[in-house]
Amino acid sequence: MTENNDNADNVTQKPTPTVLSINICDNIIRDEITKKVSLIGLFSAIRANNFPCTHPLLHVHVALTNGHGKYQTDIRFLNLADDKPIAGMRGPLLFQNPLQVVELNVCWQQLRFEKPGEYVVQVICDGVPIGERKFIVIGPQQDMPPTSGTDAK
Repeated sequence: MTENNDNADNVTQKPTPTVLSINICDNIIRDEITKKVSLIGLFSAIRANNFPCTHPLLHVHVALTNGHGKYQTDIRFLNLADDKPIAGMRGPLLFQNPLQVVELNVCWQQLRFEKPGEYVVQVICDGVPIGERKFIVIGPQQDMPPTSGTDAK
């Protein structure tokens, strides 16, 4: 029998957290007594009169669970046409236990969009993308796409 000194096989990697939700909205209000969160003005499309355009203020609410300890976490916006990041934030995220739900409330001011198209808010923990939320930026002459379950006329 030969002895295996390769410790790489014995290293276990901690699981990545699970994304419960990613929402884009105009405002987030947290009640200080109940700690409940209200998301105000949810949206999945931004209409602009011309490009490039700047969105004055938007909030992103992310809920995560199944975390095991500390993670380096990135929240970033990407243009899907070229996977080019347009904005982002990074910071530590700590889970006390895997059943805990951790909520992130992030605010962006003056977010710039160079052209219309599909964009995404992406959540990354320890370098691994774990969830994303698509949204569109459209020009003045473009029609809003129909919502699933509605009739387009």
